[in-house]
Amino acid sequence: MSTLLADLTRRRDCADVLHALILLADHLDRHGSPIDYTRRRALSTPRPCFIAPKNWLDLQRRLRSNHIPDIAHAQPWIFHTPTGSPPHHAHPAIAPATPARRQQYKRFRRRILPAEADPLTHTARTVLDEHGIGEPVQWAPRLDAASLHELQLPGPDPDSITAAQLHQAVPVGDFSIAQVAQALNTTTAHAIYLLSRHPADWSPPRFRRTQHTATRIGQWRTWYEQDHLSLQDIADRDGTSLATVRPALLKNDVPLRPAGSCPGRPRRK
Repeated sequence: MSTLLADLTRRRDCADVLHALILLADHLDRHGSPIDYTRRRALSTPRPCFIAPKNWLDLQRRLRSNHIPDIAHAQPWIFHTPTGSPPHHAHPAIAPATPARRQQYKRFRRRILPAEADPLTHTARTVLDEHGIGEPVQWAPRLDAASLHELQLPGPDPDSITAAQLHQAVPVGDFSIAQVAQALNTTTAHAIYLLSRHPADWSPPRFRRTQHTATRIGQWRTWYEQDHLSLQDIADRDGTSLATVRPALLKNDVPLRPAGSCPGRPRRK
């Protein structure tokens, strides 16, 4: 950071950037932060594992046609996201140590699926809860737009493109950041920032259906075990098919009742 500030001070075309950083520093001095990052880093840096490899691989098999063969990127994601520290500062067992692995991690962050980001964020929340930390998982300060209005800052306004516009621009299947940036008429840096904030579902249709099943299985289980709905009732209520509900429950170790034996429901004669 000291080197960056020295470079900004020497460059005449960066005066407004330096001014914006001063406004940010003043804002933090006045209002502080709801997150104690020093405490988080002290707790997370010595930790060699955040998520069980088996749980991650099971999720990958359900969501991706070419799933990531190991957990090398999910572990540093859970370290990086709540601490704000670069992933190579994590425990050596999970830190991406080589330049190639760091580039792979960056690619993972911008291509993460929503169905992957949700359990990873939940895991980060669980880690904080284990230590009695009630702070938000992530946070960013918001400066008064009026104070930035007259400044000439490089690049586009980060919030000038909505999540809906981003998701519409991301193609199904494999894609490059350059493609997304071109579709949105913006820079690759802006596209990377947007994807890190709003993960896009770029998976093929078959895997989108699998993701939907993964997000609904908990509700289906409740309807089946607690509300005693039949498999067909569940399928009708959720607008899906019996051929989807039945194997999903079996795959998630839900014991199925014999046909026609729903508790609390009169048998047909």
